[in-house]
Amino acid sequence: MAGYWMTEALPLAVTALLPVILFPMLGVQESDDVCRNYLKDTNFLFVGGLIMAIAIETWNLHRRIALRILLFVGSEPRWLMLGFMICTGFLSMWISNTATTAMMVPIAQAVLGEVLKQRAEARNNSYANGGYKVCEENEMKGNGTQTEDTSEDVEEVVTSSVDVRLTEKDDNDEVNIEDEKEPKSDEEEAAAVIIDFKSLCSEDQALSKALLLCIPYAANIGGTATLTGTGPNLVAQSVIDDLYGNAAGVTFASWLAYCLPGMIILEILAWLWLQFLFIGFRGCGKECCECLRCNCNSGEDQKSANDVLRKQYDDLGPIRWAEGAVFGHFLLLVLMWIFREPSFIPGFGGWSAIFPEPEYVTDATAAIFVCFLLYVFPADVPNFLCCRKNNDESPVGPRKALLDWKITQKKLAWNIILLLGGGFALADGCEKSGLSAWMGEKFATLDGIPPWALLLIITVVIAMFTEFTSNVSTASIFAPILAELAEALCENPLYFVIPSILACSLAFMLPVATPPNAIAFSYGQLTIPDMAKAGAMMNVIGIIVINLMMNTYGILIFDSRNFPAWAADESSTCLTESTFFPSTAHMYMTAPSNGTCVC
Repeated sequence: MAGYWMTEALPLAVTALLPVILFPMLGVQESDDVCRNYLKDTNFLFVGGLIMAIAIETWNLHRRIALRILLFVGSEPRWLMLGFMICTGFLSMWISNTATTAMMVPIAQAVLGEVLKQRAEARNNSYANGGYKVCEENEMKGNGTQTEDTSEDVEEVVTSSVDVRLTEKDDNDEVNIEDEKEPKSDEEEAAAVIIDFKSLCSEDQALSKALLLCIPYAANIGGTATLTGTGPNLVAQSVIDDLYGNAAGVTFASWLAYCLPGMIILEILAWLWLQFLFIGFRGCGKECCECLRCNCNSGEDQKSANDVLRKQYDDLGPIRWAEGAVFGHFLLLVLMWIFREPSFIPGFGGWSAIFPEPEYVTDATAAIFVCFLLYVFPADVPNFLCCRKNNDESPVGPRKALLDWKITQKKLAWNIILLLGGGFALADGCEKSGLSAWMGEKFATLDGIPPWALLLIITVVIAMFTEFTSNVSTASIFAPILAELAEALCENPLYFVIPSILACSLAFMLPVATPPNAIAFSYGQLTIPDMAKAGAMMNVIGIIVINLMMNTYGILIFDSRNFPAWAADESSTCLTESTFFPSTAHMYMTAPSNGTCVC
């Protein structure tokens, strides 16, 4: 399966079905046991997240949120880039990374087109008046023509809009780009603006690359913050729950508390890195930054970009009943996830404690409950009894619900559900067959390496591996092995599993690494060297942040320095033996015989 997933000789979802065929034939597991992995509790948690995302997309709530944030941060290039990253990162926490990128990139292209037109006009006017000339000298660089000391009009840099359709296959598969013959609806937007990239001067090219790269980077980073944000996170929860049960404490709330700070740090560092690499800290580009009279960022181009955003926001009209209702359901779902078992509130058992068996209630229960309400709650104000308006002459009758099954069936990513199920089946097969334990024992020879150094090696290897393979398949292969490795080394399994899962999302260097990267690359303004240059440093930054997260506040959230009792089986001697754990002051410490570690 790993070979098929790496080479993509078959569709990823088809490859994910191989355990149903092979495990019973090879005597690994019964077919019934294998098939249960394809609709586990974790799968339904993901289904609930997908249905909530479909409701948000159906009523354009995500677009309204994105445009409102962009209008708030302003239209200066550096702040515009930060605004796009904030929007993309926040939305990708709750909806597909691919869908978020596919929505944000056309908005960025439309804004960029207006900014570049105003920049060209500003440079032309400045040149004609004997002003700043550096940008003008490079204006036709891409066309190979030499500019002369004349006041010719600068070439138009934005071509007419073209229709582009982005078809999402799955969150880890390629994205098909096809020409669309039929005109788009108002909701779909007049698609993307294609930039005549070769005719731009170097600083405008740099701005284009920065705005285009910041969106897939923010999508990949934002998906790490929540359990439902991306597939590998769910793989981690499933593997941990299967091996250790609920005692491990990996819930939506604990994951959010651990990953959200790291996500914010990574977003800020990515913004600073892209700004440094492409547009400079003065915001004009490296060639113009040295000149105090730079006219590249005139007030006109900022006003023009703001006008584009304002027009798109105004086109959405006033907030409708359905948008408010979907937002209310979204808030309800998030609150139910956070307060189901809020370990951060001492003495409060959460809302699940009101039921006879609180441990039976999971995050998937909350997700499906709220999704059920989406098919019941009306999309318009009810028109009966006190809810009926005085001027409403429509007949009394049922209103259309916020969601119907036809829309869900069309938009739900069934292939991702199969891909997750295949990953769970593979992990379960590795555990049941003893392969994970065997590999863990072989890796036990690494006990001479300090755990912090071993974790660094693991995250580097996985970050490189995931550039060429599906991130869900990468997580499915490594998660059970690393859990067994942790047990063999008497380490907390969460210490190795969670950072390695986050490393699966560090896919920044190649277009094939993730669908968001492929979407950005398809616009023709980026080259593979551009992505590799920017992505290599992002990988380094991401690896450092992920390792620091687990070795600092991860100790407080998951008690990652101590080998937990829930990870010990009857034959385990880890609770009474020497335990290695990362420390900047000591390489390892010895636990006393009573089984508690001294930190």
